[in-house]
Amino acid sequence: MDGPKALREWRRGEETARHGLFTFLLIFSLVNLDIMAQKSREEQERATQTWVGWGLTFVLLAFFIITPEQEWLAVNQT
Repeated sequence: MDGPKALREWRRGEETARHGLFTFLLIFSLVNLDIMAQKSREEQERATQTWVGWGLTFVLLAFFIITPEQEWLAVNQT
């Protein structure tokens, strides 16, 4: 009787991955719009450096703090 439970878990994982991909692509597109809105090439490069710095910070934050907490909550809800 592990089949239906495994299928539910698979679907939940798929939904989470889809949501994460959509969020990433939305933020990626908005960042690109911000960078391309800069007037000169130098301003675009400066904006890119700023976004990369913030992006690395948030990726590390999500990887080490947010994701493990969400996984822990998902496991303990069932």
